[in-house]
Amino acid sequence: MKPAISCVGLVVVWSLLAGAAIAQEVLPDPAARPPLSTGTPEAPVPPKDFLYDGNYWSVLGGLSLTQLDRPLPGVAQWGTGGRLALRFSSITQFLDVETGVEYSRHGAAAAKSGVTDGSWSRLEVGGSAHLHPGFPLIAFNDFWNDIFSGVHGLLGVSIVRGELTGTNAVAKIRDGGSSEVDWRPCITLGAGVDIPVSPRNRNDGWWLTARYNLRWMRFGDGEPDWPQNDNQILLLLGYRQYNNSFARLPRPW
Repeated sequence: MKPAISCVGLVVVWSLLAGAAIAQEVLPDPAARPPLSTGTPEAPVPPKDFLYDGNYWSVLGGLSLTQLDRPLPGVAQWGTGGRLALRFSSITQFLDVETGVEYSRHGAAAAKSGVTDGSWSRLEVGGSAHLHPGFPLIAFNDFWNDIFSGVHGLLGVSIVRGELTGTNAVAKIRDGGSSEVDWRPCITLGAGVDIPVSPRNRNDGWWLTARYNLRWMRFGDGEPDWPQNDNQILLLLGYRQYNNSFARLPRPW
């Protein structure tokens, strides 16, 4: 019987040792809540070199809607036009500059005005500087902060070739004639916003720019000359290339 008793004793000792070892392990609580999960894996963070940092060159084009403050007789108050421009941004989008050419035209006034023989058109070439007060928000690398950082104020100057037609309109600025052409400077003050319409963390992308501008210029040979000031709404689509590495500053994170 002693060998049998010894075997039983070894089994009991082994069981006690195994139980002690298991007791040292941290077993999961059956009542514990499972870890939260979104159900979909998180997208990997792009390499730092591919994060949008506001440095780019861009080609823009789009349409404009203008309203004259004081339309001349026979000239419609509202007009339409277009703009083609080049844009360059550096210093992490704190400041960008733009140069472009623009054309707009106001046709004859509506028949109810009584005078319908006038028109006004302007062809201009100039540049502007845009200041982005929210530029540090680019560092957060998300859609909404890119929009907030894209809000900008602008100051621009241009040279305008203005053309006025219509005997009643021309009579307001000089004696006689049915048309008048004049070259004058123009000052623009405005505000706008840039909105990304394609993924930003790539080598290039597409952006939508909306602006509201106030423009001041004079026109004609008369004394005094006529103020051809207007309000302008611009809607531009721009292609941006993010490879101007010489203008880049390192991202803070």
